[in-house]
Amino acid sequence: MPEGLERGTSVRIISGRYTRRIGVIDSSIYGESFDFPGIAAMSYGVVLDDDEWIVVRQDQVRTRFRKSLDRDG
Repeated sequence: MPEGLERGTSVRIISGRYTRRIGVIDSSIYGESFDFPGIAAMSYGVVLDDDEWIVVRQDQVRTRFRKSLDRDG
């Protein structure tokens, strides 16, 4: 689980309603996430690639991107 990611770190959402979306860490917070309302946990504020701001738990993000198998490179 990625912990303590710095502001500006690029991430991919790996679970929940925003799965597969790419964004940038904006802040670290302790609070409710969009996918787990009513449950406070260490979370990140993330600005998605379309400028939408969301809150996701730390276990919902990945910092390393896998290369797509259908691309050359």
